Amino acid sequence: MPAWEPPYRGLRVLDISQGLAGPSCASILAQQGAEVIKVEPPAGDWGRGIGWGLEGKCGLFIAGNLGKRSIAIDATRPKGRELLARLAQGVDVVVESFRPGVAARLGLGYADLAARDPRLVYVSVNGYGQDGPYETRPGSDSVFQAMTGLMRVNRDASGTPRKVGVLVADICTGVYAAQATGAALYRRATTGKGGHVEASLLEATSAFQAMAVVEDEIAGGKTVQPVAVPAATYATADGYINVTALTDPMFAKLAQAIGRTDWAGDASLAKIAGRLERRGEIDAGLAALFATAPTAHWIELLSRHDVLCGAVNSYAEMRADPQVRHSRILTELDQAPYGRILVPRLPGVPPEAAAAIRPAPGIGEHSIEVLEGLGATGAEIAALIEEGIVLAG
Repeated sequence: MPAWEPPYRGLRVLDISQGLAGPSCASILAQQGAEVIKVEPPAGDWGRGIGWGLEGKCGLFIAGNLGKRSIAIDATRPKGRELLARLAQGVDVVVESFRPGVAARLGLGYADLAARDPRLVYVSVNGYGQDGPYETRPGSDSVFQAMTGLMRVNRDASGTPRKVGVLVADICTGVYAAQATGAALYRRATTGKGGHVEASLLEATSAFQAMAVVEDEIAGGKTVQPVAVPAATYATADGYINVTALTDPMFAKLAQAIGRTDWAGDASLAKIAGRLERRGEIDAGLAALFATAPTAHWIELLSRHDVLCGAVNSYAEMRADPQVRHSRILTELDQAPYGRILVPRLPGVPPEAAAAIRPAPGIGEHSIEVLEGLGATGAEIAALIEEGIVLAG
């Protein structure tokens, strides 16, 4: 196989977004070779304070800012805005996540920057879109999980809607925004024209659920029956296991694996319609059986019979999983202040390349380096720092 070449090598990106959705878009570009400069206020990206972490390096911030250099600028002051405008000159991509109108007031709106460089790809990530009745509303991951139906799909056995435990809305918005950025860059390569990429958490969280949304539409809003029986999680003697039989032959394999010859020979269970009618009986039988032995026993037995199954792992168990380790899904990075930590590798980036990615930066960690790259003199840099326009970490 030829050596991996970072597809975005030479691409220059200015990331003025905060939180997770916008920053993760820019981080995806960085992990694929782009040179990304992250601009933060002197107090730091507000995402640094979400969840547990030391020195502003929580899990959310690390995951969304790998591969970047950080400069801290006070954009509330004229000199800070002038510096931001200088940073924006000559870049290929700008990623912002302000509410509509804020970037324009800073002189960094799409119209401002595209007038100087029509080849610019300008990426706006926000909650509800650039306009509309909810334009000025605040939003968060939980709000968009609620609005788009995701909480209802994830309801518990009593029907109470539940939030998915990870920041699905932010994460999928970052991925969709990065994909749309790649498409815009391809268009620029073929036509010479840049453009304005818009990605909202509302639209991305809806798109993420396309299958379920379409199913609800074509079913007229009726509660759709399960696609398989069984398709559930069961307690074992020492944990949990998820077991699914998507097709009729799969159910036959499951019955054979667990020695339920009565199920295997029962014509009324041979098709999904019959299993749906007796779903409670099947689930109760499996629950009683799986509770009698450890998870590892059932995984080995069911896998031997080609039955869809998986241990319900903690993150620690996931990290120790032999397939995860073999595939090098996790990459070890030297992330201050923690030392060596394991971070999920971006799909498509080889393990060797992922291991060389910059760790998430400290606030203004690269301010002086970035200013030098702009051609600023030592005296100019010192003055910017002394005046509080720039914070050097």
